[in-house]
Amino acid sequence: MIAFIPCAGLGTRLKPLTDHCPKALVEYQGKPLLAHLLERLQREGYRRFVLNLHHFPDMLRQYADRYAAGHDVEICFSDETALLLDTGGALTHALPLFEGETEVLVHNVDVLSNLDTVSFRQLFNQTRADALLSVRRRETSRYLYAGPEGGLAAWKNLKTGEVKGRESLSCGTPLAFSGIHLLKTELIADWAGRYGLNRPFSVIDAYLAASRTHKILLEEQTDGYWKDMGKIADFHSPIR
Repeated sequence: MIAFIPCAGLGTRLKPLTDHCPKALVEYQGKPLLAHLLERLQREGYRRFVLNLHHFPDMLRQYADRYAAGHDVEICFSDETALLLDTGGALTHALPLFEGETEVLVHNVDVLSNLDTVSFRQLFNQTRADALLSVRRRETSRYLYAGPEGGLAAWKNLKTGEVKGRESLSCGTPLAFSGIHLLKTELIADWAGRYGLNRPFSVIDAYLAASRTHKILLEEQTDGYWKDMGKIADFHSPIR
């Protein structure tokens, strides 16, 4: 069981907190966001982690190395210091680090959630999905839409009116992506062949393209909590 934690972002919405450290090491309730996530995933059985590096890479590497030494986990790094690759490109760039694994959990470092990743993984295997995306009903400017059988069908940006996908949005429920997804490494290998190992691309665009030939499912989280830690105001509000 391996998890990929995107940590390379500049954290511009968290300035000035990210002027002197990476977003992953900004503290919430006395603990870095990365530690909150690592501890939760450890409790659910994860022992191997991959982090991508760009903003303050040495600081993040040093913290992660100390954490791994003290918590009996393996943490390795995908270097994006030369170029930020977006989530899709980050996954293909990190593909060699997933060797021997059939699937990988991806969990944004700035998301706090109590999604049961054990049950999530069981559903992924039961449905024989190529990818399973966690979604919620919440306010945002960009939404995903499922087709009749729960497969990813479309994406819409409410601010611009831009629509991507292969089906009408008229009957679908707008669902917000949670930044938590589980996918087969075979799918990442397909993307590597299509997009390359060092090219930035959107993972949502890649999922939409893959939905024509692969089983890309949406799973709505209806209970528990989910909290985006992308803005300073979020650090002053409790988890609900």
